[in-house]
Amino acid sequence: MDKYIEDLDLGEGDTVRGDCPDCGGKNTFTANKSGGAVLYNCYKLGCKISGVHTVGMTAADIQARMQEIEQDKPKPKVEAMVLPEYVVPSGSGLDAFRDKWDLHDQGLMYDLKDRRAVFPIFNNGVMLDAVGRALAGAEPKWLRYTGKANYFLAGTGETVVVVEDVISAITVAKLGFTGMAILGTSLSVAHMSQLGDYSQVIVALDPDAAHKTLRFRQEIEAWTGVTAIALRLDDDIKYRVESDIQNLMEFRSTI
Repeated sequence: MDKYIEDLDLGEGDTVRGDCPDCGGKNTFTANKSGGAVLYNCYKLGCKISGVHTVGMTAADIQARMQEIEQDKPKPKVEAMVLPEYVVPSGSGLDAFRDKWDLHDQGLMYDLKDRRAVFPIFNNGVMLDAVGRALAGAEPKWLRYTGKANYFLAGTGETVVVVEDVISAITVAKLGFTGMAILGTSLSVAHMSQLGDYSQVIVALDPDAAHKTLRFRQEIEAWTGVTAIALRLDDDIKYRVESDIQNLMEFRSTI
């Protein structure tokens, strides 16, 4: 997206409107350059493309522009997820899965068709999405049922740990943090708005995503102004490798 914005070659005060490069919406994408930064957004419901391409802006400037985006974008009505008939409240197929990941306190559901453990995602008491984890080799390994949720949160700690999957988010929540599973490959305005509510952010992605971990840290600090730390892991945090847990807890003790 950064290259697309740069290729627009907007001058100060210029505005362009056209088709969205992501969702293909007709004449729904706008970009405006002001104060050395390009504010861009797609107004089509369901499209998540929006942000600020920055040049010489402070964190406060970026936060103000993010708020403008959220205020201007139409808010879709939050509707409860309609559960497929094959997703049931529980099932014996979950027993070994619960034992393996210490999930006995989680309100898991069970997908009978694909044999998945299903993690419900709620918004103000309304179940709007769910994430399913395959138990017996089904593809994809992780499945979004509606795609309406921007992230999965677990825990109530003042420090939030950004992770890639739901089990990892629950793992760090049990250690006194808030865990945020991003449910995707990139950060959006919705992620940034939520992350700005915490005193500290730790990015703890899988070891094979080291470059993305550093990029996320930079983006979070630039967008929110909140101190962000890139935590280098020896393994996925949900595996609870002792060195990773110790390093994570050291950051928690500095709050």
